[in-house]
Amino acid sequence: MKSNNGLLSKYSDQLWYFILVPLFFLVFVIIYTPFHIDESVLGDYPSLIKTQSGRYQFNIVMIMCILFLVLTLSRTLLYILRKPLGKDRGNYYIWIAGEFLTMSLFTALYVSLITKGALTFFNALLYTFIYLLTVLIYPYAIITLSQILKSSRSSKVAVVDESTSRVRFYDDKHTLKFVIASAAILYIEAQENYVRIYYLDADQVKSYQLRATMKKLEENLSSNDLLRCHRSFFVNPKHIHALRKDKDNYIYAEIDDPSHTAIPISKKYYEEVSERL
Repeated sequence: MKSNNGLLSKYSDQLWYFILVPLFFLVFVIIYTPFHIDESVLGDYPSLIKTQSGRYQFNIVMIMCILFLVLTLSRTLLYILRKPLGKDRGNYYIWIAGEFLTMSLFTALYVSLITKGALTFFNALLYTFIYLLTVLIYPYAIITLSQILKSSRSSKVAVVDESTSRVRFYDDKHTLKFVIASAAILYIEAQENYVRIYYLDADQVKSYQLRATMKKLEENLSSNDLLRCHRSFFVNPKHIHALRKDKDNYIYAEIDDPSHTAIPISKKYYEEVSERL
């Protein structure tokens, strides 16, 4: 089962879809007018293809706006529902198919309205679905493949070996630097361009500094036993002794190491951490 975490882990990655896809449509259709769309689809309706007055270009811009609005809402909702959708990449591709259908429905409605019903909604739907699929498959494929490759490269930063319950840490040059049993990890702290891994070794707390960013670690460890609890910390919930609030209502997780180290818990992550205890 392919994971879609790498495709949905950051909202910023979704910007490529609802910005680049509509722009690609606008440029491609104006320059190439695929399949002579202005003549073959709307050829019986001269008022819609008055290219000299810019009417055709205006309608294309309106369709681009429809694509932008649909994709903005769809990608925002997809990011919100990324956890309920699970890790099956097949769900992600089904969602994309739904996006194509939704864009086609609203575009067909627009075409039907500007033709004042001369081109029926269902006839317009057939045309719009074919043309949108033909044109937009290119930016969709490019963006999705680039994100898959990016996710594949970043997965080398920290890979969990499920057969031995060990975590392999790679530096920013993808060189294996540190291997440790996942159960031994207490927490991980970000320190500028480095992360420091705190772990137990014969009941002694030790640490290892790795040149890597927390941003890269997050994509690979969030689905494993380690939890993001703060912008600068991952914590192993199995080693949390207690959660407490101080007099200023800041939340901390006490680790069951000899020093009872206190790790800050952001309000953003508090609910998820408390549910895992």
